[in-house]
Amino acid sequence: MASVEDIAASIASLIGENDEPSTVTVFLSTGYPELDYALSNLWEGGIAGGRMVEIAGPPSAGKTAIATAIMAHAQRMGGIAGFMDHERSFSMKLAPQLGLDIRPGKFIYRKPRTFEESITIAVEVARHIRKNKLIDAKAPIVWVFDSLAAMVPQSALIDAKTGKDKEAGDRNMNDNTALARATSAHFPALAQSADDLGICMIFLNQIRIDLKVLYGDNRKTAGGDNSKFYFSQRIMLSASKITKSSTDKEVVGMQISAVINKNKVARPFRTASWRFEFLPDGTGKFNVFRSTIDFLVKEKVLESSAGYVKWEGGKSYPGPLADRLEKAGEWSKLLALLPKGYTPPVVAEIEEEAA
Repeated sequence: MASVEDIAASIASLIGENDEPSTVTVFLSTGYPELDYALSNLWEGGIAGGRMVEIAGPPSAGKTAIATAIMAHAQRMGGIAGFMDHERSFSMKLAPQLGLDIRPGKFIYRKPRTFEESITIAVEVARHIRKNKLIDAKAPIVWVFDSLAAMVPQSALIDAKTGKDKEAGDRNMNDNTALARATSAHFPALAQSADDLGICMIFLNQIRIDLKVLYGDNRKTAGGDNSKFYFSQRIMLSASKITKSSTDKEVVGMQISAVINKNKVARPFRTASWRFEFLPDGTGKFNVFRSTIDFLVKEKVLESSAGYVKWEGGKSYPGPLADRLEKAGEWSKLLALLPKGYTPPVVAEIEEEAA
């Protein structure tokens, strides 16, 4: 009988040594420590680089804003970000306020007509960047697709016989299921490209209601069941209104909550929450300072009583304290208070089995 070493040497002479396993070496921050930790077990972690990720939620839940923050973080790491605007709604006005550098060469913006055109551009550009060493080999590439639900497969848009765009009357039931077939056909190869080229591919997605589910969570996402298998992380968002006060019901923002339905990097079904606030000019921002203060109060790192938070020998309401720290640029003081032994909360009931 041959020894283990002899067997290994013999097989290696035929097919070579074992491949290196696919491991995540780059994480891209969402801008919110609580969410980053839930995703990666790291306060400085977040979305997994080199993987396909889904961020789904209802309208105005902050999907694009989170994706923009991730793109901005990739740029700060020396990388390049790209945005595929299938919904035709990306705001070049809001993006810089979230830290995104929209100069060509740092940011690629396209409005593809079809699903196939979109993913082809993403892979070809990433391959060009890596082949020509336009950025450091370890620097991330991020592509955001907004949204999977709005990506039109070529078969649903173009008549195969005439090569022309289909008219409304030409579409049929097969076109309704074309996106699911397209993701089934292309996602396996796309996942390999993401790993090979170090691309973080973020698919924003819309929520659908599954009428067949009578108990538990009846939400699902567009594009068929393929997202359950090929996305390494799936983040499901929900939102509730924030009013000015208990007596003044003017809506001033949204409280965003996330459940990580699937996670190949850390434990799935963890939760996190943060604040998104509307600004007078019609835009909005994630109040990272206020959200982190609320988190530290919830974790009993900061003392709170009667609505006040104790801070450096004094006390203040969370809102004014957050504004003061932000104006003073004292983000590091909050980061230093993040608990080392933190265990993120999880949903009480697992409504969906993670693939």
